[in-house]
Amino acid sequence: MLRLEGLADAAKRRAAEHRAALDADARAELEREGTAPSWRLPDIGTVALAVSKQAPVVADIEALTAWCLARYPGEVETVHQIRASFQTALLSRTVCDGDVVVDPGTGEVVPGMAVRLGGVPQSLSIRPSRDARAVFAAAGAQLLDVLLSVEEDVPGHLEPADVPDGDR
Repeated sequence: MLRLEGLADAAKRRAAEHRAALDADARAELEREGTAPSWRLPDIGTVALAVSKQAPVVADIEALTAWCLARYPGEVETVHQIRASFQTALLSRTVCDGDVVVDPGTGEVVPGMAVRLGGVPQSLSIRPSRDARAVFAAAGAQLLDVLLSVEEDVPGHLEPADVPDGDR
């Protein structure tokens, strides 16, 4: 059990190292080429770097609430909290104008909202195909079988029958 858990820990560390290297390569390509990379590997899967899109976000809920209370009082609840549905609708209809958010219906800069920058690298996505996942799972199972077949050669190896009943 300890050997298998140690192998799993080592495999996770190695996978994290490879993921970090892929992420660094993807970010370097984004910087160099100006577009987010997406690498398609036939019969294996896809590696893609997600990039944020410019969008309005709530940066100061108090200022936004005060503005909505003055402009859309029916959309502000008595606890002076913007209705979630209205906030969602407002976020979808407002537009970014430079570094401010504008209500296109009124042309007003909306206080309490800010612009989330676009083009910021997010997380790297690795999506293996179903067939690739099955092939690599089978290869991993074979590797484990080989590693476990040499367990008698490992110093300190104990079979469950070797452990006295009182120590189990």
